[in-house]
Amino acid sequence: MNYAVSNVDHRQDVSMLHLSTWPGINNPSDVGDDVDMCLQRLLQAANWDPYRASMGIVYIDEVDKIARKSSHPGMDSSRDVGGEGVQQSLLRMMEGAMMTVQAKGAAAEAPPTSDVLTRPGQRVTPQARPDVVTIDTSNVLFILSGAFVGLDSVIRKRVVKGSMGFTAPLAPSASRENSNTVTPFFTPNSNPLSNMLDLVEPADLVAYGFIPEFISRLPSLTTLAPLTPGDLRRVLTEVKGSLISQYTALFGYSGVEIRFSGGALDEICRKAAERGGGARGLRSIMEHLLLEPMYEVPGSNIRHVLVTAAVVKGISPPFYWQKGEGAAFWAAWAEEEEKRPGLEI
Repeated sequence: MNYAVSNVDHRQDVSMLHLSTWPGINNPSDVGDDVDMCLQRLLQAANWDPYRASMGIVYIDEVDKIARKSSHPGMDSSRDVGGEGVQQSLLRMMEGAMMTVQAKGAAAEAPPTSDVLTRPGQRVTPQARPDVVTIDTSNVLFILSGAFVGLDSVIRKRVVKGSMGFTAPLAPSASRENSNTVTPFFTPNSNPLSNMLDLVEPADLVAYGFIPEFISRLPSLTTLAPLTPGDLRRVLTEVKGSLISQYTALFGYSGVEIRFSGGALDEICRKAAERGGGARGLRSIMEHLLLEPMYEVPGSNIRHVLVTAAVVKGISPPFYWQKGEGAAFWAAWAEEEEKRPGLEI
């Protein structure tokens, strides 16, 4: 999500602030940054230009951390450091209002030492920027995201209804609590229909711990589908600064050429998709896979390294070739490419 919002920032030439709500935002009465810090940092990202900041993007990640921990606020004896109080503080800012921000650091830039000549015989000394800046948040785009762990259980309780009869739908049980399938009209013998999070409604977020006033100021609710093995393959090989290019350059510093067969890349993507965690899981798999070559190869007479699908599966160790055996290295790589089964997207 951060990558997508960053692309919007660069393409539209607008100022963007990326802020995490945990532990970044607290109540104004607590120790730490309050919600006004969002606009202050947005103003800083806009080079202290109030007009540019009034048309910027505020991206707040991990917003699920400010959900109320208990459905009954009076029953929770602990202090609400980052929960309902933060939601109340964000309301006025998100609905669009004239917000007064302390422009800390704006006056740190000293005015020019030379005077500005306006007309003959008159000189005016430039003044420093004011310490207080007013920003209109009506045109500021607020994007809120988070993992929302446990939200699928809230949706499942609303969607799946238990009943009696041979063909009646069954209520969710403990064995199916971690399932992402929804069966509102059929028994569990049917095939999965959709992702549970696709059925989210504002009432589900209120039951999750958000106040209704906060949810009503979010006009669009959407979910992101998990990355498929094909998507992970493009992240692994095609994007700028991909992991394959990084490890290729890392081995190249030692004069070693490393190649990954197509089957090895497919197996890495399958493992990452099964493990979960999106594209972040690719690096951990690559580090575990190349731990031995990164330790053995530098300073040795090895000049070529080949990683195949069998290496990723743990069936065999990586294949090494010494200096002068480049033809055998390329022949082995071509042989692996011929028997590649292909990636299911």
